[in-house]
Amino acid sequence: MSNQLDEFNCYLLEKCPVGLLLYRTDGTLIHTNSAYAEILGRTVPETLNLNNWQITPEHYVATEQAIIENLEKTGRYEPYEKEYIHKDGHLVSVRISAAMIERDGEKLIWSSVEDITDLRQTQKTDQESEKILKQSEARYRSLIKANTQIVWVSSPEGICFELTDWIAYTGQTLAEAENGGWIDAVHPDDRGYTGEAWGIAVANLSQYQIEYRIRGKDGNYRYFWVWGAPVVEDDGSVKEWIGICTDIHDRKLAEAENQRLKERYSTLVKATSQIVWGATAEGLGISSEMLTWIAYTGQTEEEIAGWGWIDPIHPDDRSQSQAAWNAAVANNSIYQTEYRLRGKDGIYRYFSVCGAPVLEADGSIREWIGTCTNIHDRKLAEAENQRLLDMLNHSSDAIIVRDMSDKVAYWNQGAERLYHWTREEVKDQYIYTFLKKIFPKPKAEITAELLQQGNWEGEVQHITHDDKIITVQSRWTLQRDAAGEPCAVLEINTDITPRKQAEIALRQLNQELETRVAERTAALQDTLAEAQGLNAILDNLADGLLVVDMSGQITHFNPAFLTMQGLTANAVKGNYQELPIAGLAHLIEQTQSHPQEVFAAEISLAKERIGQAVATAIFKQTTANEPATCFGSALLIRDITAEKEVDKMKTDFISTVSHELRTPLTSVLGFASIIKEKLETDVFPMLTTEDRKLQKTVKRVGDNLNIIVSEAERLTSLINDVLDIAKMEAGKVEWHMQPLDPGELLDWATTATAALFETNGLQLVSEIDPGLPQIVGDRNRLLQVLINLISNAVKFTQTGTVTCRVQKQHDGVCISVIDTGIGIAPEDQPKVFEKFRQVGDTLTDKPKGTGLGLPICKQIVEHHSGRIWVESEPGKGSTFSFLIPIYTKDDQNNGQINLEALVKQLKEHVITSNAVFNENRKTILVVDDDTNIRELLRQQLENEGYKVREAKDGMDAIHQIKIARPDLILLDVMMPQINGFDVAAVLKNDPQTADIPIIILSIIENKERGYHIGIDRYLTKPINSEQLLSEIGLLLSQGTSSKKVLVVDKNSSTLKILSDVLQTQGYNVIEASDPQECLHKARAVKPDMIIIDSIFSAETDLVKTLRFEKDLENVFFIMLADH
Repeated sequence: MSNQLDEFNCYLLEKCPVGLLLYRTDGTLIHTNSAYAEILGRTVPETLNLNNWQITPEHYVATEQAIIENLEKTGRYEPYEKEYIHKDGHLVSVRISAAMIERDGEKLIWSSVEDITDLRQTQKTDQESEKILKQSEARYRSLIKANTQIVWVSSPEGICFELTDWIAYTGQTLAEAENGGWIDAVHPDDRGYTGEAWGIAVANLSQYQIEYRIRGKDGNYRYFWVWGAPVVEDDGSVKEWIGICTDIHDRKLAEAENQRLKERYSTLVKATSQIVWGATAEGLGISSEMLTWIAYTGQTEEEIAGWGWIDPIHPDDRSQSQAAWNAAVANNSIYQTEYRLRGKDGIYRYFSVCGAPVLEADGSIREWIGTCTNIHDRKLAEAENQRLLDMLNHSSDAIIVRDMSDKVAYWNQGAERLYHWTREEVKDQYIYTFLKKIFPKPKAEITAELLQQGNWEGEVQHITHDDKIITVQSRWTLQRDAAGEPCAVLEINTDITPRKQAEIALRQLNQELETRVAERTAALQDTLAEAQGLNAILDNLADGLLVVDMSGQITHFNPAFLTMQGLTANAVKGNYQELPIAGLAHLIEQTQSHPQEVFAAEISLAKERIGQAVATAIFKQTTANEPATCFGSALLIRDITAEKEVDKMKTDFISTVSHELRTPLTSVLGFASIIKEKLETDVFPMLTTEDRKLQKTVKRVGDNLNIIVSEAERLTSLINDVLDIAKMEAGKVEWHMQPLDPGELLDWATTATAALFETNGLQLVSEIDPGLPQIVGDRNRLLQVLINLISNAVKFTQTGTVTCRVQKQHDGVCISVIDTGIGIAPEDQPKVFEKFRQVGDTLTDKPKGTGLGLPICKQIVEHHSGRIWVESEPGKGSTFSFLIPIYTKDDQNNGQINLEALVKQLKEHVITSNAVFNENRKTILVVDDDTNIRELLRQQLENEGYKVREAKDGMDAIHQIKIARPDLILLDVMMPQINGFDVAAVLKNDPQTADIPIIILSIIENKERGYHIGIDRYLTKPINSEQLLSEIGLLLSQGTSSKKVLVVDKNSSTLKILSDVLQTQGYNVIEASDPQECLHKARAVKPDMIIIDSIFSAETDLVKTLRFEKDLENVFFIMLADH
């Protein structure tokens, strides 16, 4: 019975849903059931291996030990709650009841354990719910106060009683709004359906949702979205209604605008010829956005869905399209590609596809929208063009297409092979900037022919990328656009260089064979005689002879050479460089560096005599089949001392006579002009008779006066030519060298001679190569050469053209004047550059002139280290050409200061003190020992309203000026007792007279001396009345100057010259020789003008620095360009 009872108890223990355990007071577990093990997350055997204190959290231990101690006293304890440690570590809430039992004399604790985790969670949830409810109530109350919406509350029957927000917005009173009066603020058009919706919501206890317009207190109606809901009791009855009115007026307007834009977009999609498509962010087709896609491909909306829109794309194009799509999606960038799209007719056509992402506010893609543009015809045209271009590329000829501005548009592989420029290097470049061409005739004529006929063909020389000169057969074809206007030029060039070289070689070979036969025959005949007489001839020459070999050793000389140099035969052994003869070495070096040319120079002889040396290279030929080789140099020296003295006497005589002629010429020309003016203004108008004889006489007198004036002016021009050549031979010409643009030089010359072409009915043609380098020269002198050559061409050309051509040749620039006139006979051509010789001597109509024009041109060109020559054939015209060296940096410091230009520029730009004007006429003192000149000047000046006083010489002038100070002085130079320069020096060194303007009128030219003294203007006789009166007016209109001028130049001699000249002009001069000194003195002195060497300034950027200095912003600068 006892065993059955134990089994039954064990069964009850095991099946009991409450955890049961038996354990000792030290915590050792003796027996547990499954319910208890489940609470701990363990098995029963696992629990028996545990101690009660192992599964009890530490903070419960003290309390539980106290409970067990109490249990031993009372035998049981009331249920209490604690926590167990679950197997996985979390805490399990439990309620425990226990009783003390005794078994076999041992006290044990029998305890029941109930899992109350769910109960605890429910309690916690209830607490949190109550807290949330209280927070919600507080938030609701705060929301009601802070909300911009209208909040309302009504009774279950629909009568509103919470209308505070409504009244605040509408401006109604409480009396007006309650009992349904609130509806008066609703727009009349909206009240009907508003009432119906409210009645339905109240009847059905459903949500009340509607839109209507509410009138604000400002009288304007705005759209509101109204929402209300019933508050229901537990029994289902309605406690109250609560709701809000939200202002949606702006949203309604935006929706209306959005609708309008959608309608416009829909219309645009229908009207466009492109396919418009839309897709999701992932690329799935949106059928509603792909109506034009459907219309073109014939797909249905179902077929487009998902990725079905890809089906009409050509299979070969899908991978590249997908790659472009993936890249665009990854980068949120534009989707661009090309693919073939199948139309509903089954034909694939090329389309250009472009799509753009539509982004959300956070930058994510909402959708894609794009277009497909039909480019099928363009792709076919491009393919055809590419086929043609491939054919052109395989051509052996150079094929070039350029637009009408000569920019390269196409350059085939043949052009790359021929010229060695790649297509990338020349694309869109101006062809003439890199490909130099030499045309068979002026390019302007070729262009005119092309425009007129549509094509041109000829041989042209080209210079390739590696500077190789080639000859091509060039064919040009003009291309026109749809409007018929020229748009491009097709140029096909065939290399014919080998053919041309073969032709030249054959021609040269024939000439050489003919020459060799003739030379050999003559040589055989003359060899014997030459051998016998050569030494005798050389030894008996009146001219000195010197021969040296290539190493410089003297191999031969004759007695005349020894006599001229005052040397003995023993002294002339060895190297020529040991000879004490200046200039000899330079001549020999020239012959060896340029063996094909002949050189001449003057050298010094013994006893202060002068020799003319002519040097050339000597060639010999060892065999008939070998070319001649240079084996030395030969110099032939002639004593020209007597000739030089005769030339000097002749030059001095001509110069003296020419100068003396200027004074009477001044009187003749001046008085003739006055007589002519008086007759035309005072006499002829009074002769109003109808007498034809008298009228004829009047006309004859006028014509005779015109002849006198014209011939006097011509005589003046001839005298100027004579003086020019005399000054050049004497080395007294002032040269103002500077860099010049050859094209601009030609433009100035053609402008100056334009009237000649109009008078003679000739045509002027200018041909200027592009990209010409600068030359260095005296602008006025080179203009003199050009104008002389052009005037001669017009003089000797009755009909046709005169062509001026400028082109680069080696290390110089060649300027040619080509006419179609009568030409020059071969025997006359060597004489054209001789003085006082005229080619026209052989003509029946002898031209006017001295025959000095071309000799002067030759002197000018040779001074520029250039050369001038003529090529002509009778009846076919003449070509006069001269070559000027290219400008280099070594030319920068050559030349002198142009004092005349500097003084004029100072007078024009320095601000002077205001001139003192009065009612009296200005007084001018005329100083000249020639009575006629004084009388001439008196009449001219009095006609202009000036008071005139006269002085017969320098002493008389100084005396008169001391007595009565004039406003201006006209001063001759060549006078008895004291010359004009000394008079000017006396006046300029006297403080009482230093500021009186002085104009020198002289038959001699010595401007530099005059400006050093301090004179204001220097004019030469015969006097140009208009120029003289202009200079007088300018000087009298200016006041005096005490302005400060800072002169900056690192050349001390230049500083001294400028300082002396400026001080004589009345300026206060400050000098500086380096940038630091310039800056220091400029800041301290604050000058009114700064004169500075331009090269010096460019090296240090000095002008820009000075411009930024305070008080120097408006200082006037004069740059001394190349002096």
